[in-house]
Amino acid sequence: MLLWTLLYTAAAAIVLSLMWDRLKWWWLNTWYAFPVIGKLARLSKDLHQSNDGSGWFKSERTLCQDYKAFIQVQSEYDFEQRMTYLQKAGDNGRSTTPLAIWVLVIGFVFVEAQGFSYVLAGYTVPGASETTQQYASIGIAFIISALCVFATHFAGHELYRSLKIRRARKDWIEEGKTHALHSGSMALSKPQHGDDGQPEYTQVCNRVGKHASFVVSWVTLAFVVAIAVGATYVRVQSANKLMDDSVRMQKSELIDQRSATGGGLDMGQPMLIPEADMQSDLAADGKAVDEAAQYDLHGYWVTFAILAVLFVALQALGVLFGYRWGFAGENSKEAFKSLGKGKFQTYGDVRTAAQQFIDKAQNQLENLQQRMIQRHAEEGSGKAINPNRNFLDFLDGADHQQSEYRNRQRRAMQAEQERVRDDAERAQRASTARADAAVPAAPASPVASPAPLASSALAQSPSADQLLRARTAEVEAAIRELDRLVGDAEQRATYLTSLPDALIEEVTAALRERKESQQAARKQRLSQIEDLL
Repeated sequence: MLLWTLLYTAAAAIVLSLMWDRLKWWWLNTWYAFPVIGKLARLSKDLHQSNDGSGWFKSERTLCQDYKAFIQVQSEYDFEQRMTYLQKAGDNGRSTTPLAIWVLVIGFVFVEAQGFSYVLAGYTVPGASETTQQYASIGIAFIISALCVFATHFAGHELYRSLKIRRARKDWIEEGKTHALHSGSMALSKPQHGDDGQPEYTQVCNRVGKHASFVVSWVTLAFVVAIAVGATYVRVQSANKLMDDSVRMQKSELIDQRSATGGGLDMGQPMLIPEADMQSDLAADGKAVDEAAQYDLHGYWVTFAILAVLFVALQALGVLFGYRWGFAGENSKEAFKSLGKGKFQTYGDVRTAAQQFIDKAQNQLENLQQRMIQRHAEEGSGKAINPNRNFLDFLDGADHQQSEYRNRQRRAMQAEQERVRDDAERAQRASTARADAAVPAAPASPVASPAPLASSALAQSPSADQLLRARTAEVEAAIRELDRLVGDAEQRATYLTSLPDALIEEVTAALRERKESQQAARKQRLSQIEDLL
């Protein structure tokens, strides 16, 4: 009973994990549509606007945010990048382990646990009651079976990855090692065209790795062999003990039967069968019992050998499942999920799938706005609701914030690159200055004395870099102050005109660059939305 409960629990957990996204989408729509206490009914009672000055109501933002979690709107460039990653990693066409295979694996766990529970019964907790021994044997058997399943799955995955690396190394060696085997890690966040001109084995190693490992495979092999040998040994010893007890009992019954037949019920009567004949008959019957026991014992041994082979075959099948499904690339699983877990083969499939979620979200938003308009008319409080706001406007605003974040990251990266470049230039100038100072002056030259002045001037050259960094910091501080004064145009203009003229020009140029970047991001976003529609 306990084993069946564990089996059903494990099966239900796997099914829920594999269908979790569908269940979440179904529950979201069901909970929003639920009358009276549903989320749509509760949000329609909230007539408070958000504090970000966008004009959106808090309830509208909450609804849009809930549905945005299911929207995977990505540009065609991002789609191609993920497809390219899978192709160069050699994982194109592969997928995660299907649900049917996991169900089959659970069946393996059940079968193995059943077999181990009978083997371990009586040996797990010596001296305990039969019920305690049964529960202990089932628990230990389930743990062993689960370890076998996970170990073989990871061993198969390791074999797939390591053999791919070995094939890449073989191609590299056959080509004469003319190119680098690994030119640098190519994460999914990097442009995937960076190694287009490199050989295929380099592209594979850049995404999979360059070191093959078989540690998990060897450990799994040792574990499986130990379990198979140990289980077979326990079975054989149990069978030997069973046969010894059976033979001893049968011989005892033969002796009792011969004694009863020879002497009868009256002990005063003389023996009807001579003692020598009785012993001869007992020896013959005992020999027959021993031979029958040996036949049964040999049958047990062959059966146990077949069970051991079957156990090893099941583990080999688990390794095959791990080898057949899964990914070798470090980010292949993330790329696979971004492509709809294999549902999206073209960018048109992405647009079609996203449009279904967008239509449902827009329908719910319109229902919410209608209810809010009705409540506003009944209560006459709060600000009027704008029914022209739609879900795409919310997506556009969210993408604008993400663009701002990416722009800040890009500016920080550029500043770091400039700092590294400035440090390298200063080091180069210092090295040149030291080399010039080490050169001895010509004795006939009458202008040898100003050399220390030139050396001193070179030594003071980094002050220009310090001034540049200080000016950059002033520009960033001015922009932060202007962002803090957003919403008050007069104060912003007053603050900007109070700055020095040179600083005003730099701040204005930085603001203009940021605005152009925001407009470009918005145009790209609108282009993506038009493609979706």
